[in-house]
Amino acid sequence: MENSFELTILFTLALVAGIAAQVLANFVKVPSIVFLLLFGVLLGPDGLGWVRPQIMGSGLEALVSLAVALILFEGGLNLRLQRLNQVSDSLRNLVLLGSLLTLGGGALAVHYLGEFPWPLAFLFGSLVVVTGPTVINPILKRVRVDSAVSTLLEGEGVLIDPVGAILAVVVLQVVLSGHPSFLLALEQLSSRLAIGSAVGALGGWLMGSFLLWSRQFLTEELRNSVVLAGALGVFALAQSLRSEAGLMAVVMAGLVVRQKAAIAERSVRQFHGQLVVMAISVLFILLTSTLSLKAVFALGWGALATVLCLMLVVRPLSVWLCTWRSDLNWRQKLFVAWLAPRGIVAASVASLFAILLTERGITGGDALKALVFLTISVTVTVQGLTAAWVARWLGLDQGSSTVIIGNHPLVGQLAQLLRSLNQAVEVLPLPSGSRLRERTANLPAELNGHKAGHTSGTHPASGNGSSKALPVRVSGTESSEEPGQVLPGSLQEAVLSESAFLKADIDHAETLLILTLDPQVNWAIAELMVKLSVSAAIWTVLLPEMPISEGIRTLPIPFSQLQRWASYLEANRAELRSITLPTLADLGLKPPQSAAASAQESIAAARSALLNPFSAQMGLEDPTLERLRDQFAYRIKADLCLPLLLVRPQRLGGWFGEKGKSSQVGRLFYLPEPGIWRRGDCIYYLERTSSPVEAVAPSARELDPPEWDPPSAELLPQYVEGVKLHFDL
Repeated sequence: MENSFELTILFTLALVAGIAAQVLANFVKVPSIVFLLLFGVLLGPDGLGWVRPQIMGSGLEALVSLAVALILFEGGLNLRLQRLNQVSDSLRNLVLLGSLLTLGGGALAVHYLGEFPWPLAFLFGSLVVVTGPTVINPILKRVRVDSAVSTLLEGEGVLIDPVGAILAVVVLQVVLSGHPSFLLALEQLSSRLAIGSAVGALGGWLMGSFLLWSRQFLTEELRNSVVLAGALGVFALAQSLRSEAGLMAVVMAGLVVRQKAAIAERSVRQFHGQLVVMAISVLFILLTSTLSLKAVFALGWGALATVLCLMLVVRPLSVWLCTWRSDLNWRQKLFVAWLAPRGIVAASVASLFAILLTERGITGGDALKALVFLTISVTVTVQGLTAAWVARWLGLDQGSSTVIIGNHPLVGQLAQLLRSLNQAVEVLPLPSGSRLRERTANLPAELNGHKAGHTSGTHPASGNGSSKALPVRVSGTESSEEPGQVLPGSLQEAVLSESAFLKADIDHAETLLILTLDPQVNWAIAELMVKLSVSAAIWTVLLPEMPISEGIRTLPIPFSQLQRWASYLEANRAELRSITLPTLADLGLKPPQSAAASAQESIAAARSALLNPFSAQMGLEDPTLERLRDQFAYRIKADLCLPLLLVRPQRLGGWFGEKGKSSQVGRLFYLPEPGIWRRGDCIYYLERTSSPVEAVAPSARELDPPEWDPPSAELLPQYVEGVKLHFDL
């Protein structure tokens, strides 16, 4: 009973510490493995001594095996074979030839620099072959590089894990046997890979078929649980046929499930992704707590020289040879060569090897484990923290990514505007004259009455942005469908198909905008994106009565106004402009509380300074800016202008104080309302071209009566005294 309570405390401490490390790493934007290492050492025998995995006995080995299998299955689920085709030759070379080069290079480095005997040297070389998706993928989420580089790194991280783990087991068996044989090692390696691939492919096909077949009568929770049981069953079956073949089996199973049921498995990926976070959190705390700091310091400077040789010599040489005839340029190859952090598979296999070597009476197991953990610590910390800076230095950082879905005329304007700011944008237009018949039953009955007459249009193609005012030209076609009908039937093929997701790269996008000519279509697509576990921030425009799921954000503009601007754009009655709100220093003005200000402004400024000293000091809430905001609020309500994008400049540079390129544009706000505008912001907006009479007194037909408030006379002037409007386009 006492032992069970100790195990309960052990797992609880490991889980709490691991999740805390994940949260802290996410907050400070560094790879989570950095804090997992720190917390594990802190709680281990060399620290507080609260976590003692030794009480688990052989259960630790079983836990490590199952957790690694789950991690590799989730990695296979996240791989897309269609994307791998563009780097298939380089990927094959890195997984096969690159593994052998790293094995040999690592063995040479640790033998001559770290003074390890040859058997332990080759064991170390086999252990550092793997990189791993658990460290590569979080880095690539923070540093967005082009598709070829990210695909190559992600594919290598997933596929090289089972290959490297099996290679390490083969090398261990050769070392323990004392009779090295190249042919025997090759036979053991190939047989494990072949058996694992066959079992995994069959199991993945069965799981994918089950996902498609059971969608009509099983809940999502049950289907996810069945796939989890199936993945572990595939692992156990392959392991029973040949030891360590299960690692390749779960990777192959994940790949086949992704191919077999591309849409149905998205909830499975979300479920397994959450399990993997827990598995990594517990596993790394337990493994790191067994690490002896004395063993790490006893390695000496030769160990650090070995790790640097792996990073600066072995890896670049391997990448250069494996990508010799590829289409990658030297910048892409250099980034791939730099980014090769080791992860959870190397740590888990090294821990198991240390136990096996000790049981066989072979010395050096602790030193081998210490060197592997030193390699993990240095590569993750150095390469993970500098990846963003290296990508910007090489010109590979593509900045934030935005995907826009819809057929509203504003889609083309926003896409053109974002591209002019060097932002990565993908547009998924909806074909005109189609419906989403398959999901009509999912709409609540109260939405059936919402009808919106409109015309559907194609993307506008305006000028190159060099003039101060760009005319907007839209060529639209009248929809043959009656207005108000929702869910075009070809949405599944146009937006939700695997090829469309691949082209738009929605899984890696930071922002997803949904702008169509029908609010119910907006709602349906947004709900479907939430259902498919899209990680991007989802923005759209809805009607007030529509229910909103968690994760959907509404843009600050009424849908009726969005419809009116669609007609203005199609009638070529809008121009694209921009205004930069100057700071007080730009204007050469003193703060509002100076003697030059009026008494009313002085009182308002003093009250603002008392309530918010920082904002008053920065000049963000002075009466002059407030009047400018009010003026634009009136113009927006009167349909005289429509803000498209607000760019808030970054106040801090990149690594080492350097200004980045595309990723350093600043924070973006879509269709921003004037209430959030600050000094220094750049607002891009559409100016409606109209007659002077229209500009002063909009007709009642063009305004929504419930929303119309006649503006005061002081808001009518086109310019605020003392503030100059800067038009940049």
